Amino acid sequence: MELLPHVPGGYFLPFHLSHLNNMEGLESYRNSAMGNEAFEKQLLVQSMSGPAVTAFLYGKPVAVFGCMLMWKGVGEAWSILSDSSKRYPIALIRGARAFLDSCTSSYHLHRLQITVKTSDAVAIKFAHALKFIPECNMEKYSADQEDYTLFRRI
Repeated sequence: MELLPHVPGGYFLPFHLSHLNNMEGLESYRNSAMGNEAFEKQLLVQSMSGPAVTAFLYGKPVAVFGCMLMWKGVGEAWSILSDSSKRYPIALIRGARAFLDSCTSSYHLHRLQITVKTSDAVAIKFAHALKFIPECNMEKYSADQEDYTLFRRI
């Protein structure tokens, strides 16, 4: 993978499920209709289906970025963001962009997609900042029947 951006006090390591134990603000993931055990299983499957890294700041995990390789040339990006990661939006965007650009070039992707909760205005802005464009609305997509928007980068 290409070099990810340097942030003072920051570094990246390959994702490990134990990194989630020290991340703040994951209650909404753990307490969703999916449930904590299913959430962790899903992350484990996703992280084994392509590259995944954890971003650390001063020794504490603050974000996870991953890319499931669906089939030749197509990937689905995913992320888990702690509350503290949101205090550094520029560094977060730069790190995510660098990770996604690296996945695109390293795995020769012609399509990269993400799904974003339609009601989450901050996540929608994040998707736009990462150069994704909306493709369609997926009604009642999640386990708790929330609507999601499918975004793509080609």
